[in-house]
Amino acid sequence: MTLLMPHRFVTLFALLVLAPFAPALDPVPTAAAERVKADLAYLAGDECEGRGLDTKGILKAGEYVAAQFKAAGLKPAFDAGYFQAFEVPAPNKLGTPQALTLKNGDTTLEPKAGDGFAATIASGGGAKGGVVFAGYGITATEAKYDDYAGLDVKGKLVIVLRRSPKADDPHGPFGGHAPLASKIDNAAKHGAAGLLVVSDRGTAAENDPLMDQDLPGDARMDGPVLHVKRAVIDALLKGRKTTLGELETGINKDNKPNSFELAGWEADATVTVIKRTWPARNVVAVCDGAGPLADETVVIGAHYDHLGAGEPGSFQTNRGKTHFGADDNASGTTALMELARRFGGMKNRQGRRIVFVAFSGEEQGLYGSKHYCKAPPFPLDKTAFMLNMDMVGRMSRVDDGPVKKDRLVVYGTGTSTGLAERVEAANKGFGFKLYTIPGGTGPSDHTSFYNEKIPVLFFFTGTHKDYHRPSDTPDKVNVPGLLKVADYVQVFADHYATAKDKPDFLKTKGGGEDPTDPNPRGRVSGPKLKFTPGNYGEEGKGVLVDAVEEGGPAAKGGIKEGDFIVEVGGQAVTAMQGPTGYMRAMGGVKPDAPVDIVVVRNGQKVKLTVTPIK
Repeated sequence: MTLLMPHRFVTLFALLVLAPFAPALDPVPTAAAERVKADLAYLAGDECEGRGLDTKGILKAGEYVAAQFKAAGLKPAFDAGYFQAFEVPAPNKLGTPQALTLKNGDTTLEPKAGDGFAATIASGGGAKGGVVFAGYGITATEAKYDDYAGLDVKGKLVIVLRRSPKADDPHGPFGGHAPLASKIDNAAKHGAAGLLVVSDRGTAAENDPLMDQDLPGDARMDGPVLHVKRAVIDALLKGRKTTLGELETGINKDNKPNSFELAGWEADATVTVIKRTWPARNVVAVCDGAGPLADETVVIGAHYDHLGAGEPGSFQTNRGKTHFGADDNASGTTALMELARRFGGMKNRQGRRIVFVAFSGEEQGLYGSKHYCKAPPFPLDKTAFMLNMDMVGRMSRVDDGPVKKDRLVVYGTGTSTGLAERVEAANKGFGFKLYTIPGGTGPSDHTSFYNEKIPVLFFFTGTHKDYHRPSDTPDKVNVPGLLKVADYVQVFADHYATAKDKPDFLKTKGGGEDPTDPNPRGRVSGPKLKFTPGNYGEEGKGVLVDAVEEGGPAAKGGIKEGDFIVEVGGQAVTAMQGPTGYMRAMGGVKPDAPVDIVVVRNGQKVKLTVTPIK
């Protein structure tokens, strides 16, 4: 999307009309600080269990937020109360039957589930096809190592070893470990129908134990992903007069792949997958305005869900541990409740209604804000502005020339005429070291409103080492800093609730970058089409195109909002794979080179030619 320039000059004088300009910052009121500490202690405490969608704690957290809204004097947004229900796609579970048959002429092997093999939730279903041995299943360009080089695995089930060549050598070419998720992605990228993972000698130990079904992480493929015992694979290799041990020894000695098709063998894997959803609830409260603007709306939001004991989005090594999510995003939710108390205490407030929304389902794909925008309690065409707070609890002091200042990142400064100047002008009362980003998209709930052509501002205090880890605890939250952010957000809430003219909307570029992160996470380094993906839960469809950036490759190639991308360069992309399926398909194409993209539009497949960029 291109940035539209202002159509008229706006004087700085006009931008400074932000009364009341800025609340007093020092000292922090004791009562407010104590409220914030209490809110954080509850939301990021043991009782809320990390506020994962698969926990009872998320229900308690929602009830807590609703109770605070009610105590603040805010009305419920719905006749039935404060809650707006919706569903979020959940990780699959395995059902029965699970079966594996390996056949070559008159020879049939039928290992038993739980004994000779185990299915994993990375599976998308069953498959039948030929059998290929692909070493460790690694493609590493820099190391000049590729187990798939010259190998045709399309429609076949691929056997791969765990870990990597010379895994016990700390100076080995692959550092001793190749993630199972990457092996799954690589097999799918090469067109494999399924994956038969077998332990290498280092992980097999004496009894060759089978993996838990929850492994390997969030990776998925359309077909089966099974962990098979070494004895089963050795039985397949008898005709080649070799063993897994001998193959491992050869690959490790020479550091060269030794992949081949097991001619004559056919695998038939049955995997029963139970598709699930999680129930979720937004908490929505209303502070009515009065006067000629009372029928318009300003939304203030923050998501209150987190990762529970390690839902998708957490790191594999932390699965099973409570992720307290004090900064992400009990901090934003706490600031939201504090602002609700302030506005709820204003009698006969003139101006637009202010709708306070604690979103759920954000961590799994902005589901709560998307649902709000699909079923808004108040019309979006009369929604003047959206203010979003996510991770506002870890404010730090950074250098700004010869002095240190509190750091604050503000996104969306290009989404309305004069907004960047307004953000800077308001800061004169606060003294933040501001990092401003024009783009209105990014990994938080403001994106859903921006895609509905509503101007947004998103407030964020920065990345830290506790992100999406159990160590994100309340004791690490900077309470004065959190309240300072709330004060700053209140300036914009006051202004946009009372400004006579409804602000215009401008499309912008970017928005997902994080200027505080020395090791940026979550960025796609491969070729890009420049569109915003939607929910990934559409059965039988690909990746939903939620918004298309004007002038970008997707727009130029004819991709439209509402399309489902189902194929990239001959590589299938399914809804079940989620964003990783699309990303790995894009990883197989080259920037600045045309590629065929197949979309489903109005129930019909449409083939387009698109040229991605870096």
